[in-house]
Amino acid sequence: MTDLMPMVHAERRALANYLEGLSPEQWAAQSWCEKWTVQDVTGHIIAAANITAPHFFGGFIKSGFSFDKFIEGDLRQYAAGSPADVLARFTPIITSNRKPPGPAYVALGEVMAHGEDIRRALGDRGEHPKEHLRAVADAYVKTGRPLSGKRRAEGLRLRATDIDWSHGSGPEVSGPAMSLILGLTGRSKALVDCEGEGLSVLAGRA
Repeated sequence: MTDLMPMVHAERRALANYLEGLSPEQWAAQSWCEKWTVQDVTGHIIAAANITAPHFFGGFIKSGFSFDKFIEGDLRQYAAGSPADVLARFTPIITSNRKPPGPAYVALGEVMAHGEDIRRALGDRGEHPKEHLRAVADAYVKTGRPLSGKRRAEGLRLRATDIDWSHGSGPEVSGPAMSLILGLTGRSKALVDCEGEGLSVLAGRA
């Protein structure tokens, strides 16, 4: 089985390099995550890389079994302060092997998808190695809740135009692999550069 943590480290490093070049106004800008700024999303990525199973399950119970409330409360301590403060917290997680409970693809998808929530909100896009894209795409088409990628991919043929990857059968949706990955997580606006008979179906499953 492929060790995905080196991929996670590489994606975190690439995102850290991107964040270092942002202006204060960009840090405060709205991201693609509802109600979260770029700084908030960065705090969330840091929080996810620091989480432990006891902390997760304990916090989940304290939040009244609300995943959203737990996530919202957990990111605040990591998003607090200035952008420099947040970057200082980001640096230690770059090569850390700690990840959210679950398979390693969760950590890889977390930094790639949320990295795009930041970049695309600012008019940019990340460059992700083919093996990273393939690993996340292969995983996401099989995921249940909360990502629900399996449900969104059902009955469709998804085909990446920038890497050698496809999945399923039915009306086709083709486009860049990262856009398809984001579409599988419900980010329908990421499908703007995709096409095919199944596009409206995938976009409607947000």
